[in-house]
Amino acid sequence: MDKDTYRKLFLLEKILNNNKIDLAKFGNQKIYPSHGTFAANHKFETIMNRKGHKKIKLSLMMNSNDGIMMRFDIIGKPHQGHPTPHLHIFNGENTTACEFIPTDKLPKPFDKIVMDPFDFQQDLKLFFIYNNIALSDVAFYDPLV
Repeated sequence: MDKDTYRKLFLLEKILNNNKIDLAKFGNQKIYPSHGTFAANHKFETIMNRKGHKKIKLSLMMNSNDGIMMRFDIIGKPHQGHPTPHLHIFNGENTTACEFIPTDKLPKPFDKIVMDPFDFQQDLKLFFIYNNIALSDVAFYDPLV
């Protein structure tokens, strides 16, 4: 996806398809579909990945029907020499290349990231907010409770 398409999709106001959000259990992932509030033909998926093989891992991804948009690695092993949390922005036509944003340069609201492997609801909310997904009337359910 080109940069103009990425920007348009990123700035688009979105709404979740379901207002009940079950958080992913350890070792699993959950997909949260959404769409443009005033442009329902634009479809999105937020993916919560907790599939660490032996260690705790938490990543959030945003995809559109035009391609992958971003991945936010919150808890996991460092890669490219950078610790978590960090953000990968896929806003170019080459899907293997991305803009990398390290911990000290993360945009708001990511300055409020919790990074607690047992309390990740706040991190998911911040990711939704950053991606312009409305959260009014949304209820979160923790699989551990």
